[in-house]
Amino acid sequence: MNTGLQLGKGGSWMMNRKRLSLLLSVFLLLSLFSSFVLGRTAGASSASDWVPVWSDEFNGPNGSGPDSSKWNLETGAGGWGNNELQHYTSRTSNAYQENGNLVIQALKENYNGSGYTSARLTTQNKFNLKYGRVEMRAKLPYGKGIWPAFWMLGKDIGTIGWPASGEIDIMEYVGALEPNRAYGTLHGPGYSGCCGLSGSYLHPQNLSNDYHTFALEWEPGVFKWFVDGKLFHTRTLADAGTNAWVFDKEFFFLLNLAVGGNWPGYPDGTTVFPQKYYIDYVRVWQRAGGYNVVALKSEANGKYVTAEHAGASPLIARSETVSGWEKFELVDLGGGKVALRALINNRYVSADNAGGSPLIANREAIGTWETFELGKTADGKQTLKALANNQYVCADNEGASPLIANRATASKWESFVLMKQNP
Repeated sequence: MNTGLQLGKGGSWMMNRKRLSLLLSVFLLLSLFSSFVLGRTAGASSASDWVPVWSDEFNGPNGSGPDSSKWNLETGAGGWGNNELQHYTSRTSNAYQENGNLVIQALKENYNGSGYTSARLTTQNKFNLKYGRVEMRAKLPYGKGIWPAFWMLGKDIGTIGWPASGEIDIMEYVGALEPNRAYGTLHGPGYSGCCGLSGSYLHPQNLSNDYHTFALEWEPGVFKWFVDGKLFHTRTLADAGTNAWVFDKEFFFLLNLAVGGNWPGYPDGTTVFPQKYYIDYVRVWQRAGGYNVVALKSEANGKYVTAEHAGASPLIARSETVSGWEKFELVDLGGGKVALRALINNRYVSADNAGGSPLIANREAIGTWETFELGKTADGKQTLKALANNQYVCADNEGASPLIANRATASKWESFVLMKQNP
């Protein structure tokens, strides 16, 4: 929602305090109302769900290097696995703070056998993240062979290597090839390099013309990419297929400006130097309260409830073990009410047709059919009562049939053990 208020660096409030107070009060009331009416959508959280955990506003003295308590400056050449041309340095001529920005500057110069210099910053061993919202505001450089990026690597890359470590590309830009397009990609074993899980955002204008925000929301089993607040790409656990999903662990950040490489090509006579990558800020949030991921073990047959065929089939209790299909986020809606989000496809479990059809994970948002009352039996097992029809969820025929909300009372077939899982 655009309130019309601008709170950027160097900005000022253009209204008196009384008018501001009134406007903020209206905004808060509207926010509360919209939250009540709309509910939560799959894989997305309202602003109130996120709490800030880390940031760099780059407000250091002009000409100073990046904050060494937050960033490392990696150095060296050798192509960096992509046949790049630059030599990364730790000099302030390649990475410095200026007017509330970090500037990563690529220079055309002879340096230790390389024809170009630039900078590559990481938070390795200084800040790691497992799940959260990440946002960068930046003005991107433009030129043939110029390749700015904001990305993440698994903190275990030093022991297991790439791509087993995983790679999360929040923003990549090869402006001379596609001046209006930014990319977001996941790399892992079996889906790396040219075959990563990629998507792109097409802007109506050249992305290097002005500052833009690039954001990622990363939750168990799902990633969402945004440009200027617009969602353009979603990936879920199901997209990895039979390959390993390597994103339920800590990652660190990287900011770099490469010169040349297999993807962007190489500078030519049209490429102007120096090239400057302006980063206004990097901000990180995490979900308040974290995530409650569970598996549901049916008392009817001792087997786990599964969202079979990556959620395309109704839920049924017939899995002997827990993997991606058997993991659900238990979303607390307050007042003893919950929703279940299947990690495999980032969809909410629904008592379809007002409870007249079997439960299936196919809804993008929470409504009445996706809301359940969490209860307990006398022996401490869990029950789920569908708000759609006020009936208990049952693993019918001792679990041989799909789950359905059609029982007025709870006994063994309507009882489950909710087992806490690592996402």
